Amino acid sequence: MAKATHRKATVTLKLPFDIPSDVELTALRDAGIPVDDLGVAASGFLHMRTTSDYRSHIFRWFANSGSMDGAGRESASML
Repeated sequence: MAKATHRKATVTLKLPFDIPSDVELTALRDAGIPVDDLGVAASGFLHMRTTSDYRSHIFRWFANSGSMDGAGRESASML
């Protein structure tokens, strides 16, 4: 069996559960996550989960290996 690989998120962001969607999109973009107007990542992989107490959303964005992140920086390959 192949050895599992582990990759850390390029950006992790915790936002309040009840903020308006336009504020959420602005926060994601300000953090360097490239999202469109619907909140879909333009590149990489964006994972969102809700905390167990339903007070926050945690966003974890994984940039494509070797691609530019949302802030225009070269992301490091973690493979």
